[in-house]
Amino acid sequence: MKRFAVVAPLYAALCLLLLSLATPSLSTAQIAKNRIAQAIDNADVVALKGSRHGLAREEFDQGRVDGAMKLTGVTINFRPSAAQQAALNKLLEEQQTPGSANYHKWITPEQYAARFGMSQADLNKVTAWLTSQGFTGIAVERNHNTISFNGTAAQIQNALRTELHHYQVGGEMHFAMAEEPSLPRAFADAVLSVGNLSDFRPKPRVKKVNTSDLDASAHFTSSVSGNHFLSPADFATIYNVQPLYDAGLDGSGVTIAVVGQTAISTTDTRAFRSAAGLAAKDPVMTLVPNTGTSVHVADDEVEADLDVEWSGGVAKGATVNYMYAGNATNKSVWDALAYAVGHPELATVVTTSYGFCEAGLPASFPTQVQGLIQQGASMGQTVTASSGDDGAADCEVPVGNNPITSGTQGPAVDVPASIPEVTGLGGTEFSADCATGSCAANGSNAPYWAGTSGSDVLSSALEYIPETTWNDTTFDLAHGGGLSATGGGASTIFLKPSWQTGTGVPAANHRYVPDIALSASADHDPYLVCSTTSAQQQTPADTSCPTSGSFRTGAGNLLAVGGTSVSSQVFGGILAILNQAMGAGLGPVNSTLYSLKATHAAAFHDITTGSNIVPCTQGTTGCPASAPFQYGFSATAGYDEVTGLGTIDANVLVNAWPGFTPTPNFSLSGPAITIASAGASGTSTITLAPSNGFTGTVDLTCALTPASTTAEITCTVDPSVAITSGSATATLTVATTAAHARTSTSASARPRGCFPWLAASSGLGFAGIVLLGIPSRRRKSAALAMVMFACLTVWAGCGGGASSNSNNTPANPGTPANTYTIAVTGTSGSISHTTNVTVTVQ
Repeated sequence: MKRFAVVAPLYAALCLLLLSLATPSLSTAQIAKNRIAQAIDNADVVALKGSRHGLAREEFDQGRVDGAMKLTGVTINFRPSAAQQAALNKLLEEQQTPGSANYHKWITPEQYAARFGMSQADLNKVTAWLTSQGFTGIAVERNHNTISFNGTAAQIQNALRTELHHYQVGGEMHFAMAEEPSLPRAFADAVLSVGNLSDFRPKPRVKKVNTSDLDASAHFTSSVSGNHFLSPADFATIYNVQPLYDAGLDGSGVTIAVVGQTAISTTDTRAFRSAAGLAAKDPVMTLVPNTGTSVHVADDEVEADLDVEWSGGVAKGATVNYMYAGNATNKSVWDALAYAVGHPELATVVTTSYGFCEAGLPASFPTQVQGLIQQGASMGQTVTASSGDDGAADCEVPVGNNPITSGTQGPAVDVPASIPEVTGLGGTEFSADCATGSCAANGSNAPYWAGTSGSDVLSSALEYIPETTWNDTTFDLAHGGGLSATGGGASTIFLKPSWQTGTGVPAANHRYVPDIALSASADHDPYLVCSTTSAQQQTPADTSCPTSGSFRTGAGNLLAVGGTSVSSQVFGGILAILNQAMGAGLGPVNSTLYSLKATHAAAFHDITTGSNIVPCTQGTTGCPASAPFQYGFSATAGYDEVTGLGTIDANVLVNAWPGFTPTPNFSLSGPAITIASAGASGTSTITLAPSNGFTGTVDLTCALTPASTTAEITCTVDPSVAITSGSATATLTVATTAAHARTSTSASARPRGCFPWLAASSGLGFAGIVLLGIPSRRRKSAALAMVMFACLTVWAGCGGGASSNSNNTPANPGTPANTYTIAVTGTSGSISHTTNVTVTVQ
């Protein structure tokens, strides 16, 4: 017994030691240390640099605000200590390094707070000080790096030794701090910024087009004119998402957090999914706590609608959680972003279409946002952001509703896109389908789009369309618009991350944006959306997408959008699909993207033409001293500051992703058919290409799509093809109908030529049989009637009588000259794919 009494404490101590070693988050080295060593003295304060808003300038100053003005959710944001930041950077790197013990080992919010937040003792000291200053509603955020509180303007000015003033900027009245705040020296060194002391909200980026469809219609496909607009099915074809759908990857089981600053209506999101042919799936609506009341903000609602509709339109099986700020004056989309990142259990992908240039924000704010993004990254979140829509002139502020027509603030890039842990999205524009030199003005069909066929067609894109940089500035300025081009350039805040390497990456030590790009032009070709608010701004009667299954408004019009707002959302959808494929969160993906550019170039479409160069005002910041007065960057081979690594082939990207195990599959493709005239036929060789070791028999069918009773086209295809090792082929035959005189069965079946004697003998023979059964006294009159019947038979059999074809014009012209689509479907077990073959009848 005595021996046990001695051994038991030693055994228990050993167990505790092993437990501490096996649980890093609980070890002493990873628990936040106290940083406030002295008593908090209100008489000993220091100024806190970097919290004043960049637009709070003297030339805009309109004087002090009313001291009774109430503000909620004002924040004190702490910076990690140097040791904490170094440890966090190391963890983030290891989480993205295959082979590391921490590779894709995500931590929880509580573990983050314990390792990288303020200690509980320090938080208690600061909350006690805030209470002493009369503030209420004091709350410690989950990450232990932010404390929020409520108070009046007078209380804030007194405690923080600052002033709050009104500022008139861009025709709007705002408020912000007129000078940097001061805090007690005891904890000031640990504070990064004081936040939510202004009401400058980021502006929505969306480029809107509300078209009457009289001069611009959707080739989704429109039945009216001929310009091309995009539906989700078109996007899936162009960027090769369809094979992922066919493999069962559509984002199911993954949640995308879309952040915003307005309420939206599920009526619009439901209409969009119905019009796009997607299964009904409402977004989750999350009003961020303590940000005010849920209200609809007209200027923001189209942006929010497109964000929710298109992120879910690409990841059609994913759940979209729309997280938005309410109407509190000092709250905005930034608070929604902080909430999304602070609750990783609610979403693994976070998308934002909002931002502002680095120089226009409080100096400390980009670093504060980076801290939030790094927090989410350590928990497995991936964040995407748009790079801006004013070309290299990202810092311009519009005056009212007037468009920005020239740069005055110098080249700049956008936050949060410039944050290294964020994937920044640029914009491109389709170029190979341009009928003229200006994509924005015009477009053509073959071989990229199916033609019109008398009614709107939901999906008409046929293949990838080569692209150039999105820059419609010249076109839009000529038509009363403003700057309209993808953002991009070099950060003045963030240094080049170690993974940003490769052909084309500039040598200077800056973080460059964007990382990748996707179609973004509002002119060629914009994305279709449903948004009642925008339609009502045009005319109350023109309600957006009111008819189930149609993108058209109540007046038959279309609402379409462009901008890097869309790029951010559709790539967020692709990331959701990638999350599903990998079975877990990915964290920041930039390092993998740049690595794959070098090893799997086919996953990217390298954009080598165009620029984001825009005009600038002579004599202003950054504008050249001599003509041409403009600045920006040009696309080139490899990486560039306008389209990044290029656009993507989603299927190749997912299949090349490290750790992804692809399933056997096959694809279908076939060249277009041209038929010289109605009545002739043509063939296309359908190629069935196996992937990932697929073998087996594929059953084939074909059909005209959409079905038509007037096209008079038939198709046949080999019923089945066996794939044993490499590609196999099948023959598709398409037959058309020549012009002919009659459309009835008798007319079409009648032998060539007319034989009166045959018709007459048939008629007279029938008459003779009838006469045998008639009494003799009535046979004379009956015989006369039978002779007349026989003559009528001859007349009808030879095409006699009055006819609309007396001038030899065929009654049926046969197959009309037009462009048609034949859908060829291949099925093997649970795998089914369809390819569209364009048929042009001349």
